Amino acid sequence: MRICEYGRENPESIVLIHPSLVTWDYFELVVPLLEKQYHLLIPALPGYDLEDESAFTSVEEIAAELADDLLKRGVREVKALYGCSMGGSVVLRMAADGRIKV
Repeated sequence: MRICEYGRENPESIVLIHPSLVTWDYFELVVPLLEKQYHLLIPALPGYDLEDESAFTSVEEIAAELADDLLKRGVREVKALYGCSMGGSVVLRMAADGRIKV
C-alpha cells in the first residue's frame, strides 16, 4: 500500500483514510491547510490506487497492513486517525486492534 506524505517535518501525525469509490486525493483540498502543522499520512488503499493494480482485500487486512506500514515508519502515535465511509471502517478496525495510539 502506497502512503502519500506531507509535512514530514512536523512532530504530530494525522492519518486520513478515504471513503470507497474515490482515491486518496479525495483530501487534496485539506492537505495545504494541514501540512503546515501536521505530518499527514494518506494511504492509497488497495483497489483504489490508480498507480498500481492492487486488489481490495478486506477492511481487516487493510487495517492490519496500514498499522504495519505506520509502525515500520516509526509512527506509533497519531494526533488523529480519520476516515469516512469505508475509511471509517478501517479506522474502527485499527482502533479495536490498538496497535497505533490515537
